[in-house]
Amino acid sequence: MNLIALKSPSYRRYLIGSAAAVNGLWILRVVVTWLAWEVAQSATFVGLIAALTMLPTMIIGPFFGALMDRSNIIKAAYCTNFGMIIAAFVAIIALFSDTVDPIFLIILAIYIGIITSAHHPMRLSLGPRLVQQNQISSVSALAALNFNTARVISPFIAGTIIEYFGAMAALITAIILYLPNLIIFATLEPRKLKVSTEYQSIIAAIEEGISFVWSRKYLRLIFLVSAIYTISIRSIAEILPVIADGTFSKGAGGLGHLAAAVGVGSLCAAFLKAMGTSERVPAFNISIMFIAAFGMIAAWTLTITQLWPIALISATCVGFSATYLGVSFQAEIQADLYDNIRGRVMSLWGMVTLGSMSVGSLLLGWMADTVGVFIAGSSLAICSLICLFYIFIKSLGLNKIT
Repeated sequence: MNLIALKSPSYRRYLIGSAAAVNGLWILRVVVTWLAWEVAQSATFVGLIAALTMLPTMIIGPFFGALMDRSNIIKAAYCTNFGMIIAAFVAIIALFSDTVDPIFLIILAIYIGIITSAHHPMRLSLGPRLVQQNQISSVSALAALNFNTARVISPFIAGTIIEYFGAMAALITAIILYLPNLIIFATLEPRKLKVSTEYQSIIAAIEEGISFVWSRKYLRLIFLVSAIYTISIRSIAEILPVIADGTFSKGAGGLGHLAAAVGVGSLCAAFLKAMGTSERVPAFNISIMFIAAFGMIAAWTLTITQLWPIALISATCVGFSATYLGVSFQAEIQADLYDNIRGRVMSLWGMVTLGSMSVGSLLLGWMADTVGVFIAGSSLAICSLICLFYIFIKSLGLNKIT
């Protein structure tokens, strides 16, 4: 079993706080995308809002990664936690004053994107620093299990709250779920960084992280395949309002069910990884490539089907493959990193994955409005499968980060 990270008391406390906060995050994300659909009734606009919540990671993610490698990680955790609370609070004020419009949602999405670009390298640095080096793969598996348990529960809860009590009640719930971390962060004891006394500018620090990745072919290919599976699989989950209400006319409740189906698949994958071996698994073995292809086909099916049960099954398969791949690649990257470069490398991975999701959701939303969901989904699936085959051929003979 891959649960050895739970031996660390500090990590156990961190996991409890994270379990509450990640539910708040999912509820916030569902509310924002639903408001985007409610305001504009446009797949392109929903895709734009989803993209803007992740686009800043492509631009300033590495900057925050470099900061995490030289800053107090606990203070950084407090900042990102408060940042998300402020986002939900501002949305509540806008709803109360009836000022929610496309401009407001664009600004809110950009703000959430900026906080996310800082939160991503923070959480990918903090968790591993609470455990021993040989327990890091367990951290990745438990983080995925935590994240995807929330992914199952929270969208359904958010959809139900929105439908019966309104979006404001859902946002208040999100704020409450962020509060436990305000106590827990003060009790954590992360491993201290070995900081060099020689001055290094932020730009030089970012360049060092890029050089670390670029000089290792194994890492380069992991980053590339992460971009491909994110665009072709994970970006589908960002336009669920278009499918739930635009294709099937099922409203917020349908959105909750569809998002929960993605979460069920994700939870199954996370549970499988957590219950599996703690030994390293090469990133490009046959099973992982098969799961990538399977996920691409499932994402294509989700975009073209007119049958609700098939949509739910496809969404479940999308969630399973995206999470299985994400956990596998993240664990393999983390395994050989030392603490004082972890933030930079993982921020670059976040830049690739969240940035690709941003581009993918925007592109898919635009294509759905322009040429139809069938052509958009089919084109994306064909191109992605070709790219996946190319990457697999290039990876033959590689088994470790060198």
